[in-house]
Amino acid sequence: MEIEYVNATECRREQDVLDAVAAGRWPDRCHEELRAHVAGCAICADVVVVAQSFQDDHDVAWRTAQVPPSGRVWWRAEMRARQEAACKATQPITFVQGVAGACAAGIAAALIGIVWPAVWESLGVPAAVKTVTGSLNTGLLELVSVSAALPSQVLLSLGIALAAGIVLTPLALYFVFSEK
Repeated sequence: MEIEYVNATECRREQDVLDAVAAGRWPDRCHEELRAHVAGCAICADVVVVAQSFQDDHDVAWRTAQVPPSGRVWWRAEMRARQEAACKATQPITFVQGVAGACAAGIAAALIGIVWPAVWESLGVPAAVKTVTGSLNTGLLELVSVSAALPSQVLLSLGIALAAGIVLTPLALYFVFSEK
């Protein structure tokens, strides 16, 4: 009998032992030489124990697996294919909706640019700005004089616009980024 030098962490016959266990040949249908080696090698003995545990678990799982009927598998595959096709079909629609939204935003910005000077003038903002700049030039700017110089309609309009922006921005972002 030949003396084998075995490393403390691995053995050169370890793969042979794993192959025998995986093929179901261990211990009855494998070579006597391999059984003798496992009897004398602690590493290969541990490999046999662990590999047999894994093989037994695999066999039990294989025997107890509940495969669904082929009709159900086919139906699920059909449903998934339809869902993917519907998702792919909506991509151009989503793109067109985005372009339409951008066009609407551009038109709204253009209309605001056209109408804004008239609204600005009707609220009396130019006169208020002149009063505030006059106060700035004289150095007598106080918070009371600024708030008194601005018409209440301007402050109310700015407050409403700010509140609407705070409320509508998260809502708009939700609709833009939602998957539904």
